[in-house]
Amino acid sequence: MKTSLLGLSLLALLLATSASPAVPEGDKPARKDAPTKRDGDRRDEFLKQHPELKEAMEKLKAMSPEERQAWLKEHPEVAAKIEKARAGLKERADNLTPEQKEKLKGKLKERGENLTPEQKEKLRAKMKERLDKMTPEEKAEFLKKHPELKEKLEDAKK
Repeated sequence: MKTSLLGLSLLALLLATSASPAVPEGDKPARKDAPTKRDGDRRDEFLKQHPELKEAMEKLKAMSPEERQAWLKEHPEVAAKIEKARAGLKERADNLTPEQKEKLKGKLKERGENLTPEQKEKLRAKMKERLDKMTPEEKAEFLKKHPELKEKLEDAKK
């Protein structure tokens, strides 16, 4: 269960970084219709509007994964809000351009190379668990989107 929370937090972090502009702000003229605030401000604004969630997030960060899971079971309303936020992140990730997706893959790969052996093993276990839970159709669709993983899985079977 620790690995699933690690993976989900990595996913949230990666999706948050993917929402940032691909071009540094100094190199790109601002559009007239562009919002004045950036994506990073959304979270701060949201947490200001929901102080109870801010407190809950701070508590969750300080807990161990087991404590976190137990706390979320006791507080389903907070769990539902977190799940709703994750769904929004996933929707934004689905709307990335191919260039943004490639950039995100590069960042993921770089971060994966910087993991300790223990972290890499946890990530492998989590991904294996996720793949085992998928239906054959979901697995085929996932491997279609990630051909490099398909090759690794085939090598692992040999």
